[in-house]
Amino acid sequence: MLSGSLSLLAWLGACSSTPVVMQAPAGFEGQSLTLAAANRSRATGLLVDESFDLGPYRVTGIEGKNSSSGGSFQIGGAKVENKRGGFSYRMVGGSSGRTEVSAQCSSKSHETSVPLFSAVTLQRYKANFACDCRTQDGHNSTLSIASDSGWQGAAGSNPVRLLITVDGTEYPLGRYDVNGRLVADDEPFYGYRLDGPSGPVAALGLSYPGTVWLHERLPAAKREAMSCALAGLMLHRGP
Repeated sequence: MLSGSLSLLAWLGACSSTPVVMQAPAGFEGQSLTLAAANRSRATGLLVDESFDLGPYRVTGIEGKNSSSGGSFQIGGAKVENKRGGFSYRMVGGSSGRTEVSAQCSSKSHETSVPLFSAVTLQRYKANFACDCRTQDGHNSTLSIASDSGWQGAAGSNPVRLLITVDGTEYPLGRYDVNGRLVADDEPFYGYRLDGPSGPVAALGLSYPGTVWLHERLPAAKREAMSCALAGLMLHRGP
């Protein structure tokens, strides 16, 4: 009940946004197409419409985002908890006004707690999240996020592997700093960027409401599939 009330208050306090175009990361200046997000609520929750504009596209039709299932069981002193969820969305519009990209996302997590002695408990948390996009002209993309905390004595940050695959080509996602350059996972970051063997391919700036850059070296036929995968990352992270 409290959670629902907080979501309602957040929804009542949310407002539409106009696009705020960020500075392009290093390597993208003057060589990329910019898709600025707009009309995006600052809130998430059951009663919030999380649709938003992304350049000429509209990310909409978001269904199932707040539903999940799962259960827990015990083996000896160890407690195991599993959860599953997922949602779908569409990316429509585009320069032609006829774009229709469908996407399906799924998530699953596995948490294990093993008491050792006194107040010491060993924990491990593993999670996987994936979004699959399919364009009308047969191009496919997949966003994949995998995390594994490893065994630890207390909750901590999980090592995360992020990847976007477009038509079979894999592009690792790295975090970038205020200057647009790649940084280590434990350093402050302002967004994600994808680099291929020849250089930058795409990037996502996280400063609200968000900005996507598509480098000119990314083939035009694959840009909608890439944009859809990055939209999935935006929905997964929230505003």
